[in-house]
Amino acid sequence: MSTPPAEAKTIGAQTFADCGEEKSHLKLFRVNAGVPILEALEHAAHVLYYAKMLSLEAAMDPKAEKFAFASHYLCEMGKAIVDDLLSAMQPGGPHPQ
Repeated sequence: MSTPPAEAKTIGAQTFADCGEEKSHLKLFRVNAGVPILEALEHAAHVLYYAKMLSLEAAMDPKAEKFAFASHYLCEMGKAIVDDLLSAMQPGGPHPQ
């Protein structure tokens, strides 16, 4: 696996948070374009860490089921960041938004 170029940045192609009746067509949020790769990965790591902790709490404590949706949304956000960076590093991928 090669090291990503230090100048790689998010491109703003990934969206998350489905809304409306046609949930697959209407998104509430988008990853912002232009964030340097290391900063974006750092944020993704934090978001995914807390999603993991909340999901574990929700799984272990029957009274903590309220954490399940918070974990779900955090996972969706973290995945969008990682997917956006992967798209940015693919040759011929989407262009910055």
